[in-house]
Amino acid sequence: METPDRMRTHLLVCIFALAFAAPAIAQAPATKPVPPEVRALAAQYELTNADATRKCPVTLETKPADSGFLLAFDRNVCGPLFGFLSEVAVWNAGVAGAILLVAPDGRTVTEFTEGVGGVYEAIRENDAVYFLANLQFVDPATRVQISDLYGEWKLSRPDGTAICRITLTDEVAGNEQFTARVQPKCDAAITQFGPAIWQLERGDVVLRSATGESLRFERQESGAWAKVPDKPRPLLMSRP
Repeated sequence: METPDRMRTHLLVCIFALAFAAPAIAQAPATKPVPPEVRALAAQYELTNADATRKCPVTLETKPADSGFLLAFDRNVCGPLFGFLSEVAVWNAGVAGAILLVAPDGRTVTEFTEGVGGVYEAIRENDAVYFLANLQFVDPATRVQISDLYGEWKLSRPDGTAICRITLTDEVAGNEQFTARVQPKCDAAITQFGPAIWQLERGDVVLRSATGESLRFERQESGAWAKVPDKPRPLLMSRP
């Protein structure tokens, strides 16, 4: 049987233990809030190559994971389609609304920059161009594909006057670019520019000359494509 002195000693020990334990419990770290830029980007996406012949559902979540946030996709299905995904562990928000796919060591494997209408684009050097489409804003079934653009097109002024016909071919010219051909009897302005290459870039059709000059066309609700910017002279591209 314990003596009163021993009981008092045990009681003091318990009091001191509780006194030091309470601050430790109170100082337990709180859950780190999710940054607003991460919340803005978190959603379900579709990852595709440039002509959408390869597709993979991807979910960007707000749950922290290692050096970023949880990235959910079927590795067995998507891995063989997109080789770079084998290096990716998590995702994070980058500068100016970019989406970063990040390796376990924190290295950025691929950076998708914001394009038009919820579609993000990544150009991987010595690889290809890839797109991430936010399914909240984009219906993949209605998105323009490269295969939709093959064939003949008419270049005209806003009053409808046709000045040239060009052919957007499926002949690969490297880096997700294709050969463009100018048909005879074109306006001198187009002939001098000399479209030689075309590509679908961030939802726009871009014509490039052999010297590196470019004309960019943005899709219109009518289905035609308008040069942007429209200065100094507007130009439309439509099917003949």
